[in-house]
Amino acid sequence: MLAPSIDRPSSMTAQPALLAVRDLTVDYGGVRAVGGITLHVGRGEIVGLIGPNGAGKSSALNAISGDVPASGGTVVLNGRDVTRLAAYRRSRLGLGRTFQTAKVFEGLTVYEGLVTAVRGASGASLWQTIIGRGRRLEEEQAGERAWRMLDQAGLDHIADLFGRELSGGQRRFVDLTLALIKEPQMLVLDEPMVGVAPSLVPRLLNQLRSVAAQGTGILIVEHALEVVAALCDRVVVMAAGQVIAQGTYDEIAADTEVRRAYLS
Repeated sequence: MLAPSIDRPSSMTAQPALLAVRDLTVDYGGVRAVGGITLHVGRGEIVGLIGPNGAGKSSALNAISGDVPASGGTVVLNGRDVTRLAAYRRSRLGLGRTFQTAKVFEGLTVYEGLVTAVRGASGASLWQTIIGRGRRLEEEQAGERAWRMLDQAGLDHIADLFGRELSGGQRRFVDLTLALIKEPQMLVLDEPMVGVAPSLVPRLLNQLRSVAAQGTGILIVEHALEVVAALCDRVVVMAAGQVIAQGTYDEIAADTEVRRAYLS
């Protein structure tokens, strides 16, 4: 059971579509991994994307973020069709992403990694950032913002640890903080609870709720259904590359087709 400090959303409100995905398909060679799914996420809304292994969830996220090309359909971000844009261009337009494996700067301290990411968010390439050339924030500004984000995330106590020294849970918190550097309007998260100790799950969920409360939309793939129940305003269920149900957690939990998909 999750700690009672995690507040489950008490009501659902209509939200304008920040992310609108329509008839999205993803093919790998002759294999169709995603077969024409449609979903949307509103501002400040947390939507769970769940389903059994092999349902096509990660492939859908990859196409939404631009990490793999869509074979068909459309992805619209904040009113703009981004279906054919590269991942880095979608990022610049306000889409943040984390992956199943948390990404941190292994050879830098947590603080140094955040400073590097803050500078990169100003428009300089990573190489320009490292060698100190190109357009970037002043050292003092980057350092101040890095410390502010460390404090907000409750990570100031690990600021001097190198990325390679972090525990699984710490890596997840740092990974999320790095994704928030550019202040994305939309976050796409692929199994962010993997490697997180049970005692830290409530804290991570509360951080996600705080991010959503500031207007950021969140689409999250998660296998732990108790996490989905505690966190998500709505849930989209996939099976065999298709959306088979959408609704509140209670609604999809009572759906016969959803139960059949998980038990088959």
